[in-house]
Amino acid sequence: MLWRVCRGNVFLRQAEIEAPLEDPHTGDNVYKSVFIIFFQGEQLKSRVKKICEGFRATLYPCPETPSDRREMIGGVVSRIEDLNTVLSQTTEHRHRVLVAAAKNIKNWFVKVRKIKAVYHTLNMFNLDVTQKCLIAECWSAVDDLERIQMALRRGTERSGSSVPSILNRMETHEVPPTYNRTTK
Repeated sequence: MLWRVCRGNVFLRQAEIEAPLEDPHTGDNVYKSVFIIFFQGEQLKSRVKKICEGFRATLYPCPETPSDRREMIGGVVSRIEDLNTVLSQTTEHRHRVLVAAAKNIKNWFVKVRKIKAVYHTLNMFNLDVTQKCLIAECWSAVDDLERIQMALRRGTERSGSSVPSILNRMETHEVPPTYNRTTK
């Protein structure tokens, strides 16, 4: 197309990029080509620009003088070095963060399991909306009532709650479950 529009007054070189590049907008892998066009005159420049814009090609300026081109190459090389430095530092930082997380992951699993067990137990409680409290009924050994009361008191103190836990012994005619005290 360039050859016809410019009536043969254009020199074109192109090369396929073998590895696919990631499109920054969609994230898809896209195969691209690189090309360079040499021409003379403003009229051909406008024609070439229109064709490149029609194919959605990205245009990069090329300075006129060799010193400007060398300066541009130096700028591009320094930006590439800066980006490589940023990428390597990011990779090292990510590695350090993951290593630190790996050291604590077993403890985190234990804490999460404990929290899930607490919430599982709390989900079995009944909510008293009028007094904004939780009510639970359970079987316990009569000998352990004082230890349970102490544990509830410690829990209230450690949580910083202003509402104390209340433990009431209820009389029932139901047969209690069998309880065999075991040693460690």
